[in-house]
Amino acid sequence: MPSYSDADAARALVAHVGDSRWEGATYARGFLAIQQGKTDDEAAREMYDRGPHTLTRFRQLAPEIRTRGFLHLLSKRVKVGSAENAITKLFPATITEQRFLESLDALCEQVSGLSYTDERESGHSLLDFMLHHRDHSLPVNVKNAGTRFERAQQLVGLDPSDCIPIPAYKAHGAIEVEPNLLYAIAVDYDLVGKLSGVLPSLLNIGETIVWDLLSNHTGGQVRTAEDAFIFGTTRKYWKTLRGVAEQSPYHVISARKAIRILQTKPKRTPGIGLRAWGTGASAEVNVHVSIGEDTTPWNDVEQRIVRGGVEDIVKAVNRKQREWVYDPEI
Repeated sequence: MPSYSDADAARALVAHVGDSRWEGATYARGFLAIQQGKTDDEAAREMYDRGPHTLTRFRQLAPEIRTRGFLHLLSKRVKVGSAENAITKLFPATITEQRFLESLDALCEQVSGLSYTDERESGHSLLDFMLHHRDHSLPVNVKNAGTRFERAQQLVGLDPSDCIPIPAYKAHGAIEVEPNLLYAIAVDYDLVGKLSGVLPSLLNIGETIVWDLLSNHTGGQVRTAEDAFIFGTTRKYWKTLRGVAEQSPYHVISARKAIRILQTKPKRTPGIGLRAWGTGASAEVNVHVSIGEDTTPWNDVEQRIVRGGVEDIVKAVNRKQREWVYDPEI
């Protein structure tokens, strides 16, 4: 990573994530305003127009930005790694989403009246796309499974190559808000490594600076800058990035089915059905599903939509059966 000045960083941030509300991009706008001869008050108001802080706070910061620049104001990430570095995990996720988007375009050409909305930049955290057909809608969350759960056989009874984790709290939340939600999951364990080799030579100097800043800093509204950078870069270099990703098929499971597995097979959800889970893996409670037994190929879902519309999939997600269950009085 080449060294860069406050001026270099400010120009790069404004050029590539300037419409975001991240405080780093906001400080960059204020810095450039001052460099252009504007007063501290004018710079503060310019930062306030899109920034996450109060006008009073920006007025306090403007003189400091004038004398010391703005890079020292950025909040450092405590840890940069696979769990903390959003840039590392968001690129594979976005590439996986873009591949799925291509399949949706092809499906809409086959089914009269079928359309979709892209929800990824709407701030909706549960879904990426919403399919619309006649009077029915079908929400879809696209995921990239990029890390093999090597201890899956020992801890949840599944072969590591047949195991996909679904965060239990997300599935529960989805059922409350989007009860028909589908997860479409592509398995590509090599994508992160491939991107690490391709992206450094692909990005221009301004994009490289923004990559470094977002990889090493956080702060108010940082996710808006991450999304702007990832979406913009992926679309710009899509032809190259599309070739990096494997043609991994998508495996589909509904949020309802994931919770059903949690209820009927608690050992698939360590932290609930396994003692001393904290010694076995991360603390997040996941429902582990079998690709072969629990999921449906996206190609099969597509064919059902072609034949019976989105309504057929909604009915499949909401299928019910009667059963006797314990209902203890004591």
